[in-house]
Amino acid sequence: MDPDKKFLCDDSQTKSNSNCSTPPETASIKSVGWTWLVVLAGVATTIGSSIPIGFSIGVLNTPSGLLQKWINESVIEKYDMVLNNHQMDIVWSSIVSIFLVGGMVGSLSGAWFADRFGRKGTLMIGAVASFITSLMFVFTKPLNSVELFFLARLVAGLSGGLVMPVIPLYLTELAPINLRGAMGTVCPMGISSGVLLAQILGLPNFLGTEVIWPYLLGFFGVLVVVGSAAFPWLPESPKYLYVIKGSRQRALRELSRLRNLPEEFVCCELEEKVDSVEDDVWTLGRIMRTRGLWINLALVCALHFGQQFSGINAVFYYSVTIFRSAGLSEKNAQLGNLAAGVINLSMAFIMIPSINLFSRRFVTITSCTLATAFLVFLSFSIRFMHTFTWMPYLSVVGVLGYVLTYGFGLGPIPYFIGTELFDVGPRPIAMALGTASNWLGNLTVGFFFPVVQSAIGPYSFLIFATSTALLTIFVKVCLVETNVMMLAKRQRSGSLSKA
Repeated sequence: MDPDKKFLCDDSQTKSNSNCSTPPETASIKSVGWTWLVVLAGVATTIGSSIPIGFSIGVLNTPSGLLQKWINESVIEKYDMVLNNHQMDIVWSSIVSIFLVGGMVGSLSGAWFADRFGRKGTLMIGAVASFITSLMFVFTKPLNSVELFFLARLVAGLSGGLVMPVIPLYLTELAPINLRGAMGTVCPMGISSGVLLAQILGLPNFLGTEVIWPYLLGFFGVLVVVGSAAFPWLPESPKYLYVIKGSRQRALRELSRLRNLPEEFVCCELEEKVDSVEDDVWTLGRIMRTRGLWINLALVCALHFGQQFSGINAVFYYSVTIFRSAGLSEKNAQLGNLAAGVINLSMAFIMIPSINLFSRRFVTITSCTLATAFLVFLSFSIRFMHTFTWMPYLSVVGVLGYVLTYGFGLGPIPYFIGTELFDVGPRPIAMALGTASNWLGNLTVGFFFPVVQSAIGPYSFLIFATSTALLTIFVKVCLVETNVMMLAKRQRSGSLSKA
């Protein structure tokens, strides 16, 4: 766990640290909260990086019929051949999955980029690549090129995978300790926002039409431009500058900007990081050889993979059918699917101010346990949907209940738990491996769920329930509490009880 503390010096700290000359009057200053730079960093990375990732994840679902029709017409015109249903399934599956493959590859390179170019520098590189990708999508139809469409999906995955582990890494390293959990939930909130935005804009009433669908696919480029416009004013991570680059003065300057306090007021916060300074470069091989990190690395990867293998995308995929079976019209069933997306997004917003109020371990175990119960409930309610007239309504409850319980634990926790389990040196690699596991889980579900679902129907949700049950056990046995605010509270309570 990162031992860094975000409290300013008191007199005793000042006397014990010759490099820190904090005036005595700062003894009353214990911590800092939201400053305009911290807020700007959260907003800019959400709009310019997180939302575009979620948008690319969800944008193909609604207009899939239009896109497949265009692909067939393009192939006929360019190659004088007609794709049958099987061939179209292969082409479409390749277009969908190449984005996930790109995301997995991009995530594995995120650690190297984060240490080589900095946290902010990596986000800027990702923004440039993402904007170029949006232009590729826009020109796909005018150039009548399925190949360009395929390449754009690959590059979108690479750029999204590159920045996905860096966003929570950057934001949690900027935040004071009392806001670290809140800043860690910003990334999943942005991804959920992007998926929901893609679902809405993909409707025929907006951009999901035969004429303007290329602008739908490339719409995230507007978000990238708006969000990245603030990047030049954002600070680089002081932890990165001090621990990785060894630039104390620049780190102190950036920390002063972040806290909106003079340098002498924040020097002890910076000096408290001195024990984490690494003389050696951390590599994947070094992490794998360090037995003390194995459990934490397994936790990060298991939580990321388990998040996707909990079946969240499968539930959203099945939700329209469930709502339709409950008696809703096609339009209302789609609106019900959007309602599930709104619940997911609402939980992400709620967790920003409330994440530090609860134990990370308790929240994760509770979310996994309830998700397991709702998945079992959903499986049997779908199985007997046509046996009892009231059963379809229970299916709707199962969908919404699962989305709700996923949203407060399985959704946000995996994205930032690595920042609390690892020190600065090995942290980027651990985060990169975690997000690569996330993309791998998404890819696995995308490939095998349709096959498994066609073979065993609603019982396929029992596979996801088994996964979340095993994850619950693993977390209960291995995850230590990482919420330092809760630990400090317990320590104070223990001290008072002893007194």
